Amino acid sequence: MRRWLIDNLESLLFAFILAVSIWIAGVSAADPIEERVFPTAIPIRYTAPADGLLVVGEPPKEARLTVRAPTSVWQALVAADFQLTADLAQLGPGSEAVALLATVNRSGARITAINPGTVPVTLEEAAAKTVPVRVALTGDPASRYQAGTPQVDPSEVSVVGAASLLDTIVEAVVQVDLAGTEESLDLVADLTARDASSRPVREVDLQPDTARVRIEISLPGGFRSLAVLPQLTDQVQAGYRVTNVEVTPPTVVVFSSDPVAVENLPGFVQTELISLADAVEDISREVSVELPVGFSLVDQQSVLVEVTIEPIRSTITVNRAVEVVGLDLGRYAQTSPSTVSVLLDGPLPILEALQPQDVRVVVDLLGLGIGDHTVPVEIVVLPQGVTVGTILPETIEVKISRTPFVTPTPLP
Repeated sequence: MRRWLIDNLESLLFAFILAVSIWIAGVSAADPIEERVFPTAIPIRYTAPADGLLVVGEPPKEARLTVRAPTSVWQALVAADFQLTADLAQLGPGSEAVALLATVNRSGARITAINPGTVPVTLEEAAAKTVPVRVALTGDPASRYQAGTPQVDPSEVSVVGAASLLDTIVEAVVQVDLAGTEESLDLVADLTARDASSRPVREVDLQPDTARVRIEISLPGGFRSLAVLPQLTDQVQAGYRVTNVEVTPPTVVVFSSDPVAVENLPGFVQTELISLADAVEDISREVSVELPVGFSLVDQQSVLVEVTIEPIRSTITVNRAVEVVGLDLGRYAQTSPSTVSVLLDGPLPILEALQPQDVRVVVDLLGLGIGDHTVPVEIVVLPQGVTVGTILPETIEVKISRTPFVTPTPLP
């Protein structure tokens, strides 16, 4: 036996190799290998440089990978399967082309190329400097209002970044919009590093990166802002109610040559009288403002008063006789019960004016044959704004016959 194995070893080995080759060919035919560029660019992760060094500029953020894998693996690949890294930990100051390292967490897939294979990176020594904080104001306060000198805290901040960038930075700016402001401001806002041309420099860190700003907004002597109160008289029509009153503008600025008299005014002024007598719909009216002698309005001379009036909603219960529809000719129907109670919800004036024909209770007998049936009740409501609530009962018993039903004679 041993002699036979030795004599036929070469043939056995050839047969084994041939079998493996045939198996590989079969597998490849069923699941062919593909090599192509992955359709989604992969983000590059940059490891932190050594202490004291900073990345200057914006190195590339992503790269393309060429992948070799069976078709079945390609169908399952997603961008999260790849990691693309640029190691900056061993670099010193200066510019270098850093090789990208790619890995794939999917069995059967192999990365064959990275495009680009290297990325340019510039490192510089980190530095710090102190710059003043400036408040940049945009817009104007409301008419006649004046803005005081902004107060900012802190007045200086530290800027940390690459030395080449620090040389260009002259200040940190906090921007505040005053457009239409009527009240003093006390807010915290973000700071932005700026160069000598007031252009923002983003590649540095500000410590702290926010500042508190206080700006006094006030009127000069003789001027004062007062709330406007509308004077409403009389009552809306019964069944209606006032749901909202809005004044535009809600405040007005008044002036007097006597500043003391202005300060002694109450905190509001009133409009002329607006009558709501028997009103059933919204009121919108331009009205004047009543002022003491010696006072005048600044800018606008009237205000718009809008009064929203809505009908009061209520509920009522009505009883209606059942109407039969869809009954075949030559047949007769008897309903039990013969009347149905319906709870209706809607505007009170409409509910109070309902007529019998405005609400109908209907049962549809179309297609029903001789015998007893349980039929759902349908409610037909004609006035708009009225909705149906509870129906008692929701279904009724109906008897259908070929002969008329005898009406019982009441006992004497």
